[in-house]
Amino acid sequence: MEKIPEIRVVGNASAEKKDIEVKKIENALVNHLESLSPQDKLQIEKFEYPKTEKEHALLDFVNRETNRLMEEAGIEPHDIPKENYHILPPELYKKAAKSNTNGIAFELRKAILLDAETVRGNMVMFGSIALHETLHLKSHLSIEVTEGKKGEINTTPYRVGVSVHALQKDGYHGRYHGHFRGLHEGIVAGTEKRLFKKLLGQPELEQEKEWLLSPEAFALRKVLSEKKEIPEDDIVWVDKTNNDCWETIGYPRQRAVLDYVCTEIQKQFPDRYLDTESVFKEFLKANFTGHLLTIARLVEETFGEGSFRLLGNMDTDKASGVLHLESLKKSRMRELRANTPTQ
Repeated sequence: MEKIPEIRVVGNASAEKKDIEVKKIENALVNHLESLSPQDKLQIEKFEYPKTEKEHALLDFVNRETNRLMEEAGIEPHDIPKENYHILPPELYKKAAKSNTNGIAFELRKAILLDAETVRGNMVMFGSIALHETLHLKSHLSIEVTEGKKGEINTTPYRVGVSVHALQKDGYHGRYHGHFRGLHEGIVAGTEKRLFKKLLGQPELEQEKEWLLSPEAFALRKVLSEKKEIPEDDIVWVDKTNNDCWETIGYPRQRAVLDYVCTEIQKQFPDRYLDTESVFKEFLKANFTGHLLTIARLVEETFGEGSFRLLGNMDTDKASGVLHLESLKKSRMRELRANTPTQ
């Protein structure tokens, strides 16, 4: 029997109705294609690209590594079946994803969509994006299930990883801002970057690794790094024949904020955390468990009262990352001054 992750439920629906909605999500994980509507199933079967042997092998790697991280966090691991990953033509992908990203995870459908324009024929990007989206899909999930006056049931994600969505009554995915979305992406993209070398070391990427470690590729990355002001180790792909074709690890500003937060927490608690990676693992653990108390205390004790709420307001765009990094630096300086003994 397939392992099923725990799903927490809030909302005013009856216990029976909540249980039905949870079982729908569980069924979407283990019987994915059968859980789709007839129309969606037909679209998938008709248009999705079949996965190659290399893609199957890279998905095995992705599931192994994400399961290892879950075990380290004290969470029972589970696989995402390969049939839950769909490589779609660009037009169909954009229509289904309603996003300008290269991949997207749907928590309630337990599905991951990948844009064929980016991943088809580029095994590095296939593996990296699949890893990123799998981390999303294996993050903690809480749902809200409500029942209307006429008995209609509405189910939406409430908590995904460390992020908190607005309740339905407050305008879920509508007018109101969720919290910790930027931190959530920082954790996921930061983990993706930490695993990239291991990904590149897989036998299926031997040719790509040889190219990316060549002097020519190093030179291209150096030029791109200086021209675009991107850290060289953020650039995970450069094309041999097209210098304008390159890819990076996403959410650099959010990752920079999280790296700064981890660095300062380690300085504040050197006896508890020997290095910043140990602090980062606390954030990754919170993303798998949904328990925020430990990281909330660490942030508040390092940056001062209200700083965790400040971190929670960081969104996923560049400007928000820049603004919150500066704000947290100021908070840290105030906290250090307040705790420095006067002569």
